[in-house]
Amino acid sequence: MPKRPGNPLTTDELYRRALAIVDAEGLEALTMRRLAAAVRVRAPSLYNHVASKEDLIDGALGVMRSELCLPDPMPEDWKAVMETILAAYRRVLTAHPNMMPLAGRRLPDDSSSGLAYLTQQGFSPDQAVELWQSLTALTIGFSMFSSGYAVRGLDGVPDELESRAAEWRDQTCDRALGVIMEAFEKKRAVPD
Repeated sequence: MPKRPGNPLTTDELYRRALAIVDAEGLEALTMRRLAAAVRVRAPSLYNHVASKEDLIDGALGVMRSELCLPDPMPEDWKAVMETILAAYRRVLTAHPNMMPLAGRRLPDDSSSGLAYLTQQGFSPDQAVELWQSLTALTIGFSMFSSGYAVRGLDGVPDELESRAAEWRDQTCDRALGVIMEAFEKKRAVPD
């Protein structure tokens, strides 16, 4: 193994290299040995920086999520806030399709929760959970299909419909998210 150049290895570098491996080769390619080769060290030395492969995966996911670009200030209306965050997350997921299986994973240092935000907006806990699950599932599913991660092809469907269905437009997702939020907005005033 070639000797690592003089710069000391950092945890951040490991997380970034781990994400690069997943982006290029897939999640299953990320092993401690593979990462060690990429940073030109022996695999056991990685444990001086990360506790486990799970820690490494969480770090790579954190690097990916750090790419979310949100406006400052954020909108004031709760629906606009959710639309803004989910659109940004959709862009990040689409840019890293091999991370899709981890899209819903919570990280130990996640400081805020969409669930807590929705309850602060007046949704009951049950309504907040249903709304959060609906918005998250739609966003992740849409991201998966629009990224090419999922196999596309509709056997037995006319060519014109198949080609149109292969296009995953952001406007379609935004419209569906809006419909879901509007339905929950109406339901919010009615106790469970």
